[in-house]
Amino acid sequence: MSTKEIGLPVSLSQGTYINTEYKNGKLQLKEVTKDSSGNPTYQPQGTWESSVISIGDQVTAFERVVKNLSTAGKNAKYRIYTKSSQNNVNWSDYVEINYNDSSINSPVGLYAQVKIELSTALSPTVFKVDDFIDGKYDTEYVSSATGSLKLKRNIALTSAIESNADGFLYRTRIDRKEFNKINTLVFQ
Repeated sequence: MSTKEIGLPVSLSQGTYINTEYKNGKLQLKEVTKDSSGNPTYQPQGTWESSVISIGDQVTAFERVVKNLSTAGKNAKYRIYTKSSQNNVNWSDYVEINYNDSSINSPVGLYAQVKIELSTALSPTVFKVDDFIDGKYDTEYVSSATGSLKLKRNIALTSAIESNADGFLYRTRIDRKEFNKINTLVFQ
């Protein structure tokens, strides 16, 4: 009886993607958005699971997973798992491969699946919400003309003036719902 090694290609362009995507011929974490500098930001973790792989014949052993890796950033991590089945109904649990020699630790079966977990550490990113210039958000109570959003501290109110023999009476109505607190009232 002779033994031969059979390689079964696993396409990363097919399968189940959770917070991952297949882009430019590579499996990567899903891009979420771009930061203020135009750099992409990604999901912090995600998984990819292959479709069911039919081995097609009785095999004596699963040997290893052959992989081509390219990790961007020193905080990028990956884990590779396999599981197997004799009947495509009852499956073994996912078992992590041995990274020293890429050997598969799943029991031998007629069917197999591969799962890859990707993760990265969070890194600081700058997002610009707004420039707050040109008074774009100016209202009766808010100022945005100086490059920041500020509450106006001194609010001028128009008042009705009544005069009589004793002097002038200034009258202004202030609704309680418009102000939380009034520190002082100054008439000029």
